[in-house]
Amino acid sequence: MGKNRVCLLLLGLLLAAVLVPFRAQGVDVEFGALLSLGNSVANLGELKTDPFDPTLEYFEAENAISFNVLVLFGQWQLLLSGEDFVSGGERIPLERLEWKLQSGSYRRMPAPGKNQEVARYSGLLRLYSDYLSFRLVLRGDESPGRYNSTLTLTLVNL
Repeated sequence: MGKNRVCLLLLGLLLAAVLVPFRAQGVDVEFGALLSLGNSVANLGELKTDPFDPTLEYFEAENAISFNVLVLFGQWQLLLSGEDFVSGGERIPLERLEWKLQSGSYRRMPAPGKNQEVARYSGLLRLYSDYLSFRLVLRGDESPGRYNSTLTLTLVNL
């Protein structure tokens, strides 16, 4: 194989590596933007009671997930989706979970499998940083247990 063919093959492999999206723990790269999570696990902590409404109980994790979005170019949308909370055969519907950005107000999660827009980003070489907080509101009909759920953040080109 000639020197020119080797150089062309290496260039082709390099371009393929740069242009193909990849996913790693806490990092999602798409051509034009990068999503990075500071941490990938949120513990909802201890049970709390609302000071103004003692009948309202919830678990809350403030600023639980830090993330950065580096926009190289274009317009991007950050989406949040998830699954019901499960403990053995018991379930707590995902719709009881609320989320907010650091400077925002709590919003309810959609049904499992549906996406909720968290934010939109655009620009040329811009870095956006924020935190997600979560609150799981209880209704009193939940069975005791150790519940888990999976939430997914997705960065989508518009």
